[in-house]
Amino acid sequence: MEIPSTAAFAEFVRSNRLRSNLTQDDLAQAVRKSRRWVHDLESGKVAPSLDAVIDVAAVLGYTVELKKSERSGILDELFEDL
Repeated sequence: MEIPSTAAFAEFVRSNRLRSNLTQDDLAQAVRKSRRWVHDLESGKVAPSLDAVIDVAAVLGYTVELKKSERSGILDELFEDL
C-alpha cells in the first residue's frame, strides 16, 4: 500500500487503529508519544518523521518499505563518485 499524503496517512492510522481495537492512548503509549500527538496525527495536523511512521506502522501490524523513486536521478548523480 502506498501512502501518498499526510491526509492519507492520517486516515490509514485512524482506520487501522480502530480496526485493531486500540485507543489513541494505547497507540500513543506503544510509540512513545502523547495522546494529543496521535490525535493531531489522525487529524492530519502532524507530518510525522520517518521514525514515527515506522513505529506507528509496526504497532498497526505493517512494515515500511522504502523504494527508489524515479526522481532520485539528481541524487544519484551527486553521489556517483562516492
